[in-house]
Amino acid sequence: MSSNLKKQTVTTAQLVAAIRARHQGDSVRVIDDPYALQFCNWFFRFLVRFRVLQLPIIKQYLDRIEPVSLCILMRARYADQALEQAIKDGISQYIILGAGLDTFAFRRSTLMEQIDVYEVDQPVTQQDKLASIRRLGLQVPSRLHFLEADLNRISPIEALAGSSFDPTRPAFISLLGVTYYLTADALAATVKSISEAMPAGTCLIFDYLLDRESVDNEHLECHQRLKDFVRKMGEPMLGEYSISGMNDLMAKQGFISNENISLIELEKRYTEELGELSIKNLKIIAIGNFRVSTEQ
Repeated sequence: MSSNLKKQTVTTAQLVAAIRARHQGDSVRVIDDPYALQFCNWFFRFLVRFRVLQLPIIKQYLDRIEPVSLCILMRARYADQALEQAIKDGISQYIILGAGLDTFAFRRSTLMEQIDVYEVDQPVTQQDKLASIRRLGLQVPSRLHFLEADLNRISPIEALAGSSFDPTRPAFISLLGVTYYLTADALAATVKSISEAMPAGTCLIFDYLLDRESVDNEHLECHQRLKDFVRKMGEPMLGEYSISGMNDLMAKQGFISNENISLIELEKRYTEELGELSIKNLKIIAIGNFRVSTEQ
C-alpha cells in the first residue's frame, strides 16, 4: 500500500468503524451495529466484505491494537447501557463529544424518540459523515443535531452554544476515544467546564489509557505498541492514569464516580452476560462513569 493511500484511507475514526463492522461477523456480538460497514470508506468496506483479503491489512494495523478492538466494542455497549439508565432517571439530552463515525442515532432508533442527541466533532470529520449519510440515502432523525467544533480550542459547552441544547437540564455526555489525546491539564479543563456549566446529575462517560504502573508486566509491551501505533498515525497519546488518579482528578473538577473500572474487569461482566468473547483483552484501558456532584 502506498503512503498516499494510507494517508487517504486510514484514520482512527475509520479504524473504529471498520472494527465495529468486522465484529458483526462474530458469533457473540458485544454491540449490534448494522450501520458500521456503511459508514466505512470504500477501502474498509472492501476489506470487511472480503475477509480473505483482510490478513495483510490486519497484520499491518488491527493486530497491533487488537486488545483495543474489544475496548471499542465494550465502551459502546457500556455507554448504551448507562444511557438507558440515565433515560429512566429522566435525562433527555445526549451529547456525543468527538462523535466521529458514531452510528447511535441510526442503530438505536427507539431511544432517539426519547432524547435529543448532539454530535460534536471537527468540521472535516462531520462533513465526511454527512456526505456518507447523503450517499446512503439515510434520513437524519429530527432530534439529531450536528455541531462543528474544535474541542482543542473551545469547551464542549461553548460548542453547544446557539443550539437547542438546554444547559439548565442534566445531560448524558460521552467522550469515547478522546481522552487519550488530551494532556491531563486539557482533560481537567474540559471536565471542569462541564461541571461548572451543567446541573447536578449530569453524567460523563469516557475511556482512558491506564498508566504503566497500573498495567500488568505481561501487558506492558502491548501498552507501548499501542502508543507507538497511534503516534505513527499522527495522533499521539498524551495522557495516562491510574484508576485512583482519575478518581482524584475528577473529584477536583466537581465529579463523583458512579463506576471506574478496567476493561479487563468489564470483560468478565460481559462474558457472563453474553458468553465467551472472540477477542482477548488486556489490562491497559479503563472506563469511567462520573456524575456532576451536588456539592459545587
